Amino acid sequence: MASSATLFALVILSLCMRSVFGQPDCSSALTCDECVQRHLTCGWCTTLNQVGGTRCLPVVEHGVASICNMSFIVSPESQVRLSQPSSTPTPATGISQVDLRTDRVQNISIDLRPGAAVTFDVQIRRQNNFPVDIYYLLDTTSTFSRNRVNLLANGANIFARIGDLTPERRIGLGTFTDKPVSPYFDVTTAGVLHQVINAAISRCGLLEDGQTNCDPNPNSFVHELDVTNDVAAFSSAINRTLLANKYVSDVRKGMLDALLQSSVCLQDIGWSRFQLGESIRLVIVATNGRFHSQGDGVFGGVLRRSDGKCHLDSNGHYTETLTADYPSLGQVKSALDEADINVFFAIAEPAGVDPIVEYQTVAEDWGGRAQTARLTSNDTEFVSLVFRATQDLSERAFLQLAGDGLEGIQMSATAMCPSGSPVNPGDAVERCNGLEITKEATFRVTISAQECARLSQTRNLQLFVSPAYGRISIDINALCSCNCTSASMKNSSECSGRGDLTCGKCECPDEFPGANCSCNADQVDLSGRMDIDCRPSNAQPGEPTCNGQGICGVTDSCQVGCISCVPGYHGRYCQCSDSLCNLSGNGLPCGGNAQGRCMCDSETCGDCKCLCFPPYDMDAVCNLCPTSMETCRANQRSAVCSNNGNCVCGACQCTGGWTGQTCSACSAGASCLSEVCSNAQPCINAPMECLGRSNCTLCPGASTVSATNSENCNNHFCPANITTLETSPGATHTFYDPKNSPTFQTEGSQCTSTVGNCRITFFTASTQNQLVGIAVVRTNEEQDCDTQFNTLGVVLGIVFGLLGLAIIILIVWKIVTFVLDRREYRHFLEAQKNAKWEKVKSPLYKDPIQKFSNPEFKGSAQH
Repeated sequence: MASSATLFALVILSLCMRSVFGQPDCSSALTCDECVQRHLTCGWCTTLNQVGGTRCLPVVEHGVASICNMSFIVSPESQVRLSQPSSTPTPATGISQVDLRTDRVQNISIDLRPGAAVTFDVQIRRQNNFPVDIYYLLDTTSTFSRNRVNLLANGANIFARIGDLTPERRIGLGTFTDKPVSPYFDVTTAGVLHQVINAAISRCGLLEDGQTNCDPNPNSFVHELDVTNDVAAFSSAINRTLLANKYVSDVRKGMLDALLQSSVCLQDIGWSRFQLGESIRLVIVATNGRFHSQGDGVFGGVLRRSDGKCHLDSNGHYTETLTADYPSLGQVKSALDEADINVFFAIAEPAGVDPIVEYQTVAEDWGGRAQTARLTSNDTEFVSLVFRATQDLSERAFLQLAGDGLEGIQMSATAMCPSGSPVNPGDAVERCNGLEITKEATFRVTISAQECARLSQTRNLQLFVSPAYGRISIDINALCSCNCTSASMKNSSECSGRGDLTCGKCECPDEFPGANCSCNADQVDLSGRMDIDCRPSNAQPGEPTCNGQGICGVTDSCQVGCISCVPGYHGRYCQCSDSLCNLSGNGLPCGGNAQGRCMCDSETCGDCKCLCFPPYDMDAVCNLCPTSMETCRANQRSAVCSNNGNCVCGACQCTGGWTGQTCSACSAGASCLSEVCSNAQPCINAPMECLGRSNCTLCPGASTVSATNSENCNNHFCPANITTLETSPGATHTFYDPKNSPTFQTEGSQCTSTVGNCRITFFTASTQNQLVGIAVVRTNEEQDCDTQFNTLGVVLGIVFGLLGLAIIILIVWKIVTFVLDRREYRHFLEAQKNAKWEKVKSPLYKDPIQKFSNPEFKGSAQH
């Protein structure tokens, strides 16, 4: 028992391990059922005495890993089976056609393997007998009472007008007011007096039996009449509706309560006559007031949040009007979407604030789920609006998947509309609009499932083409088991008469292990030999058996050993990793389990090489080699690998220093580079104005190339198209020549040439030893040229520069001093001019001129 428990634990461990290198974990599956559930690409080989230790391997084009004949493979394939073939032939793609153009209901069966997907087309055309259900929600507050006569007329007229679209139409009725609690209703004495006055002035009116039609117990929603095709019953129901018998003290009403209940109480309302998606459902809300929404209930002491479920009693009354808050707009929108119900808000002229803007905002937020219109006395206009809304709904088509078994099922659909692109392309739900009675459309449907754990054996789903095009009943059969499992042969001779032969494999009891149940458990000491035969001799104590990557058990020769390794490992002790082999083009060792197997020495894990399966066995690493050599040519006229290498498995292996995809470029430092660059040298020696021009000619014996065609040169043109490009150092350049060959593409060799004192870097391309292109690298406008240093010019420039600078400084100094002197002299003159004082002779002043008279002097007259 201990050994069995240990073996079981190892099996579970191996099953839990995932594959490495992105490959499906097939080989660890021990039964056929487990194999087909493991991965879509896993197949079970039922051949007796299967070689290789495992029967579950990836299925490739030519068999299960090419070691089992396809006739012995169990690998269930998904398919679609039609109960009634379409009148349209199946296209070349093999996609099944389901026709809903004439019959509203079709039945198909799908065999679906987890991980796979099935695709089929649904062809539709609108028919003239699709059902339409219309449900009126009538405001019964006293302020709306004057509109009752109009509603009585247009309800019957709408019913008659919808008959132009389809004879299958029905109509129902519900009413709403508000929660009968203050402050929404006035329950005071004044309010009671007001209702008495209302009765006195006959605002409530009388019914046929003489009773007043005022409702003593109003409710935020009352279901009055199931949807029916009896229009007379609808008219009678409107006549018998009761007006609110309490004074409505609030301009807002409980419309959302009514709209939510009419969306979730499908059986009570009568929507359930037709399954989801089989009828157009339209609710017409007739009111003249605004509405309460979530959170408003707190003013009336109603705090509990609405649960969004149906709460109607046997009389159609909403039972949680006083205990549950109003729903939110999002909650109502979700219920409408789930029930596929559209809303038409008919807003009458109010006595106070016009609510139509509020309803228009709601309709805009709800997208195509709601519309708004003014309810007037003009009955014809309103009926036409409802008719156009219903007609628009009937011309829309989209898919809905419904049923109790949706878990684990994924569906996607692509709409192919007659008018072109579908609405909401790429979204989860694509639809077609404007499908008139004569137009057809097609939906390409893909259904898939991921795992068997979430997919029961058989389930039924309904695919509705909403809202007026029919449905498809789909029976899904999960392919999670093998047919051969139920055909097991008890005590088969192939199993030594001791075990059951199931799907080509012997299922042996514990006492008779081995591939054919030929061993005796008493003679095989599994628990005692595990440490010896399932671990290498140098293993450390405590290391797991089979390197932790396999199962230790009884081999076909009744010896203990590693009987199976997880994907990615092999060897005697499952110690050799597939990563020891070279990678294929897909990045996996030996191309992965589907293309080959890595085989190393079972003891040393050396000398690893790929064992490739056909058709991958033409390459050492299991690549799928192309049969054509076109991938080794630059174009259709060029030689294979430009005669500079060999084409091996679709790729060039270049020789002699050549490189590139087609061996057309010469690597730096290789012997071929000098020849390649020298062939282009005459073209590079051309004057710089010739570079980039295709009409430069090379004159025999001349050292330059003329810039135009020259008759004297006998039109010896440069044999290549010269172009210019900008690139970074160390980059490569690929040449394209669509003029000569649309498929020409080759890599160029990088060369450097010296022309005069300038260095020019260029790429040159050749094919079949003919120069076909030159690309000159220009990193800027000037070439990389060496210039001589002019010493005299530099010295003279410095001297004359300093002299000029000194002269400029002197001139500036002179100008500054002149300006300052002129400014000071001007200030002096102004000061003298403005002086204010009198002229006074100083007492200290002595005149330097003195006059004296000589008393002895006698004038001349006395002489």
